[in-house]
Amino acid sequence: MRYFSVAYRPLEWRMPAFMEVVSAAPVGDGVTDIAAPYPTLAGRDRVLGEYATLFALRRVLQDAHARGESTSSDMVGISHYRRFTVTRPTGAPSFVYRVVKPHEFTKLSRDRFIPRNGTLMFPSPMQVAPSLLQHYAHYHVARDLLLFMALAIDLGLVTGEQVASWLDGKVMVPAPAIGIYPESWFIETQVALESVVEAFESTVAVEREGYQRRSIAFLLERLHGLLLSMLVEGWPKDQMIANPALLVSADGVYHPGGTG
Repeated sequence: MRYFSVAYRPLEWRMPAFMEVVSAAPVGDGVTDIAAPYPTLAGRDRVLGEYATLFALRRVLQDAHARGESTSSDMVGISHYRRFTVTRPTGAPSFVYRVVKPHEFTKLSRDRFIPRNGTLMFPSPMQVAPSLLQHYAHYHVARDLLLFMALAIDLGLVTGEQVASWLDGKVMVPAPAIGIYPESWFIETQVALESVVEAFESTVAVEREGYQRRSIAFLLERLHGLLLSMLVEGWPKDQMIANPALLVSADGVYHPGGTG
């Protein structure tokens, strides 16, 4: 199994040797710019956030398949350079995360990040109120989410009933990209998400300013969470692990916006 960690800035602490640290841009020593062969993704992290790197990563994995270096039955690990799924709760509670400081993180063993073979691992869902749609509307632009989901329906990725139930629900998966997933599912999911982005940007997207500049990344997180819930529904319950995501923070506290 290959395990990747997405970074968008120079590393501030030592990463485990088994993690391949990657980015969609050249950001410094120890981080591989995997988007260099794919010029259409250059600079896209400004709008897509970590999904720019994930879109590049699915191309890397597809190329590896074409060379016979991996199979569709393989699992793949994904983390953010400061957010990780774990096999058991780790760190002190802070918001929806468990948090450790960098020196604590570097002492964690491999089995804290890698479950037994064939096990699906993802972050614990978080409660939102009064619904996922209204929660999104409070922090972002509801119009964008509704149009983004409508395009996903038109593209045949989800049904109207699935979207309605998801948006009316009271849970979301924070950072659904991180975890341990079937490699084939990861590739198919990133292809699907990118197809919605392309349709959205070519038709109804509105460029946002300030915090909302990464609105497409926020939209991708919600749709990705729905696609993950569909995978979970068909996965054996005894082969799944969902714990609060582990966050690495300099002061041991979660800070909105990713500082600390």
